[in-house]
Amino acid sequence: MKNGNLILIVNLGSTSTKIAIYRDTECIGQETIRHESDNQFHTFSDIWDQYSFRRKIIEDYVTTNGYSLSDLSLIVSRGAPVKAMVSGTYRINEAMVQDAKSRKYGNHPCGVGCTIAYDLARELDIPALTVDAPCIDELIPEARYTGWKDVYRKSFYQALNQKSVGRKLASKLGKEYSEMNAIIIHMGGGMSIAAHHKGKVEDVNNGLDGDGPMAPERAGTLPVGEVLKAAFSGEYTYPQLYGMVNGKGGLYAILGTKDGREVEGMIAGGDSLAKEVYDAMIYQIAKSIGSAAVTLRGEVDAIAFTGGLAYSSYIVSGISKWCEFIAPIHLFPGENEIESLLEGALYGMNGQWPIHEYV
Repeated sequence: MKNGNLILIVNLGSTSTKIAIYRDTECIGQETIRHESDNQFHTFSDIWDQYSFRRKIIEDYVTTNGYSLSDLSLIVSRGAPVKAMVSGTYRINEAMVQDAKSRKYGNHPCGVGCTIAYDLARELDIPALTVDAPCIDELIPEARYTGWKDVYRKSFYQALNQKSVGRKLASKLGKEYSEMNAIIIHMGGGMSIAAHHKGKVEDVNNGLDGDGPMAPERAGTLPVGEVLKAAFSGEYTYPQLYGMVNGKGGLYAILGTKDGREVEGMIAGGDSLAKEVYDAMIYQIAKSIGSAAVTLRGEVDAIAFTGGLAYSSYIVSGISKWCEFIAPIHLFPGENEIESLLEGALYGMNGQWPIHEYV
């Protein structure tokens, strides 16, 4: 890319729209627009009904910052749940958009984001890209099997931040990412604990489907027998049960909040249940780190914590007490998704790595 290119980056979450404008690597503006209190937002029965609402927010952000859409040279969106892909930068094309709309591989607002990016880019005759979508799949065969015929573990995790932190960690250690063995733990509303072996994530929990430790809004791995009892009790619908697994599980289900800062305030105030549940989450994360160490056969160069909860000294020190014997610990707090999207898009546009075509 030539200098002076204006880049629009969009990242659609369940209740937020994150937008940034960059001129090359210089951030012109960045904002997170939250929709929890927006009455119009809550009238949508399906995330795809939000298309026009979200698109207008994005277009208005560009114009209120003094630019026209025609000034844009590139649009980048967080990746959608689509078919399994190799890691890297992808051109958002019609096939990707149709797979996102099909809901066959999952249903998340970032699919709407990819569609908006694709439509705007097509109208403006500029590229639309995505980087390290959550369906990046590099699992080893042993990591795929379950004891249930025709049910396999899927690779679905916070790949965008995991891969970006992997590259940063390798650089900090004086290595190439392809030379490093590391366990990276993304801690946010959901958790992903990934074994990075020589540039590939060979095993990782799928927190979206209830695999791994409990999290602020996810239940984590559950005793299957109890789940079956609940499913056939007649007390719950499928959406209610799924919400108990993802969205309304974990800390929220037990303590009534998804905010780690609130939980730590409860603990400071002497709430023994809050402490027990929080410490249980920490213990489960540590056990998952131990499992990842097995995947790496004990050859672990480093452990890295990232995501919003990596800012918590209570959590980081708590996990460290269980697993610091495995490898040195490094911190990369925050999600940094916008910066990671920019990084991968520029690597692709500048020819530092290939731009893949989704098929």
